[in-house]
Amino acid sequence: MEKNIIFMDGEFAKLKPDGIDLLSLALIKPNGEELYLEIEFDGEISPWVKENVLPNLKQEKVSKEKATELIKDFVGNEKPYLIAYVNQFDWMGICKLFNVKNTEDISKLPFFWAPIDFASILFEKGVKPTINPIELAKKYHIEVSTIKKHHALDDARLLKKIYDKVIK
Repeated sequence: MEKNIIFMDGEFAKLKPDGIDLLSLALIKPNGEELYLEIEFDGEISPWVKENVLPNLKQEKVSKEKATELIKDFVGNEKPYLIAYVNQFDWMGICKLFNVKNTEDISKLPFFWAPIDFASILFEKGVKPTINPIELAKKYHIEVSTIKKHHALDDARLLKKIYDKVIK
């Protein structure tokens, strides 16, 4: 298994063309070390997010500046690959959080510039990438009874468990 990866999941306010505003994010290293943050946000939030995500956000919020500092400290200097399930939304959120607006800004990120999409890995392994990771986890006999849906840390933990089963 690749050691220079970090599993990521984020919950965001809404899908919009000018980028994704992360409300929370979780990062997990292959050794199990975790970082979970809830980020200050005062913009528009979709009704679906209000109903399904906001009830899970119970931690003290950090500023975007503090979040980027904590992420950099957690990630370190190795520029790991970021891996997420259907990663384009999470990647857009990370880029917006780090104020990456063009290719010249990409060096601001603590991650390697090419994120890894776990759904594509599943597809390549012959596993139909389902929209519901909990059902996929059940297929691999992964315990899901304690998983809170639409909670970044639980989703990132589930991603890592599925990755460990499918890749090993």
